[in-house]
Amino acid sequence: MQESSLHQLYVIGMGLDGVAGLSDAARSHLMTATCIVGHPSYLSLVAHCPGEQIPLTGAVQDWIEVLRQQLQERSLVLLASGDPLYFGMGRLVMEHLDRQQVVFLPHVSSVQLAFNRLGIPWQSATVVSVHGRQADHLDRALRQSKTPIALLTDGDHTPAAIAQLIADLQLPVSYRLHVCSRLGASDEAIATCSLDEAMQREFPMPNVVVLERQATRPNLAATPLLGIADGDFYTFEDQPGLLTKQEVRVLAIALLQIRPGLTIWDVGAGTGSVSIELARLLPDARVIAIEKTAAGVALIQANCDRFGVSNVTVVGGSAPEALQDLPPPDRIFIGGGGAQLDEILTVCGDRLQPGGRLVASFATLEACAIAQRTLSQWQWPVQLTQVNIARSTTLKTRPPAPDATRWLPLNPVTLVYSDKPVGCR
Repeated sequence: MQESSLHQLYVIGMGLDGVAGLSDAARSHLMTATCIVGHPSYLSLVAHCPGEQIPLTGAVQDWIEVLRQQLQERSLVLLASGDPLYFGMGRLVMEHLDRQQVVFLPHVSSVQLAFNRLGIPWQSATVVSVHGRQADHLDRALRQSKTPIALLTDGDHTPAAIAQLIADLQLPVSYRLHVCSRLGASDEAIATCSLDEAMQREFPMPNVVVLERQATRPNLAATPLLGIADGDFYTFEDQPGLLTKQEVRVLAIALLQIRPGLTIWDVGAGTGSVSIELARLLPDARVIAIEKTAAGVALIQANCDRFGVSNVTVVGGSAPEALQDLPPPDRIFIGGGGAQLDEILTVCGDRLQPGGRLVASFATLEACAIAQRTLSQWQWPVQLTQVNIARSTTLKTRPPAPDATRWLPLNPVTLVYSDKPVGCR
């Protein structure tokens, strides 16, 4: 809706340092304004200014009509938080008022202050607001292992609740958590803590949480024989989510029907997570991890060294060409599709020992259909298992309400498995 009034709305971003952090232009407008509107907490910071002050409470949407009415009579100063056009009320103001009628005079944003206090470059930062919003965008950023991540919090999405969410997600990476409280105020506080520490503490409001990815090493003495945590593997720096997830990995290995002394191919090994699980379970087996990228080959070797396995042979090259000269396998695991899936399946089918088993993991319906059609044409018995996994996460609520639990789904995966008939060559 457009406004015809010529009166101006000056939206001034405030910080907890009051007028001290404002520009000369912003201070000038405050001192000459006939009317200043804003939340009572901001009006208290400009109590010395001579203009009439109108407190605005309740939902921001309810303020619009007040602004409209006042602008019919005079120009106004509206006090906002930080940079009003950065996860602030600026968006709502611009939806209802003429752009030519509004002038923004921002303060430094709390996110910018947080990164500068911490000394962390933030040109590539992911910024997520969970202030009055659901945590869906945060879920996605965490699953993609973004770093650094800045979070604008609220009374529900507190640092403790965020730490609980990260712990529940069982991510393939670890995060250091920085809580920057009451930035710009005399009682400003910066705290760096682990997830466990953050879950046990309360922090002054308002605060900004900065998550910084950090390297960790697994405790090999406590590593389970099967089902290594995703976060214990080295992963691709730019695509850390590209590994077969723990639950899918365990099910795929169960479907491989392994036993001692086997030769096993892991085609498209990625991070090597499946190869390493197999090698630890079968010390006398020969596990061959085939990976086309140089970065992947180096990553598999690094993970082998990390977990102390010596019976994994890493082969660099693209399938199906890289499969031609390998020893015949008793088991094959294919970790995905690709443009050459038909050719890869053909070579795998030819080289697999009679009575051997092939298991493939697919995230797309198209790849799954190709595998099912190809194996059926060979008259191999084909079974499909769809894997839909959701991990629980704690939903923090304000006392006295008890915490709740919700589900966070992983991407669905289809496992295709088939046994090569004994009579086949």
